[in-house]
Amino acid sequence: MIISKPCTTMKGVIVQPYSWDKEVTVDLKKTAECLKEKGYQVKSVIPKMMAIAVIDGYETSIYPSGKVIVKELTNIEVGKEIAKKIIECAGLSELLED
Repeated sequence: MIISKPCTTMKGVIVQPYSWDKEVTVDLKKTAECLKEKGYQVKSVIPKMMAIAVIDGYETSIYPSGKVIVKELTNIEVGKEIAKKIIECAGLSELLED
């Protein structure tokens, strides 16, 4: 499942994948490569810390915990759709099934 909410510290949306069964971890390097292959711009990758990509025109921060912050976005549903693309690239598609 994924949980989303407005960011309280800046204009944006936070989306977090969650599993009852296992710890969610994202390989940032692998995920960034997948996003590049799909035509998205990857601005930077700091291994085990954060990746920054531009997806559908929004700068997006991706963390090893799976948390995604879509900056300058207020529409939670659009934030979920952007996060789904990242979650799929991270190989965590099973978390999208409710």
